[in-house]
Amino acid sequence: MRTDMSSTTKAGLVSYAVQGQANELLVFTNGGSEFHYWVGGKKIAFGALPVWDGERHEVCVTWRSTGGAWQMYMDGTLKKSGFGLNVGGKVRSGGTWILGQEQDTVGGGFDVNQAFSGELSQVNLWDRVLTPAEVGPDSCGQHGNVIDWETADIEVFGLATSAEYRCVSD
Repeated sequence: MRTDMSSTTKAGLVSYAVQGQANELLVFTNGGSEFHYWVGGKKIAFGALPVWDGERHEVCVTWRSTGGAWQMYMDGTLKKSGFGLNVGGKVRSGGTWILGQEQDTVGGGFDVNQAFSGELSQVNLWDRVLTPAEVGPDSCGQHGNVIDWETADIEVFGLATSAEYRCVSD
């Protein structure tokens, strides 16, 4: 991600909503540079991450149903971790993915004041927790087994634009 938005702006980065649960998976900045992560409608707050400088940053979030273990990485380094997030929960299928905006209903219910302004790229999703080595500094170019940025059919709406991005190592 890259942005020079104010750290006080509220914005959805990655949002997945299913019928009956608008926050099935959600990475959201709640202003004051505090990040929130939602799984199955349950939330944890990561606190601040210094991503508001206009530079490109790699952000990775993991979650395991067993024990509700979660981790937040920035630029390949573990920044926050904990337990107890939606213990025993499952992420339901059949929902809608939205980048750059939080959903209040499946595929809609958008709040213009919660729109992300910046660049999002290499958004991938796996059905397992990545190892620290897989999240490390050489992780650019990894391909998710649920959502793969390189092969996903991405539709662009509103003021969003699409551009080619290559890893620095490419």
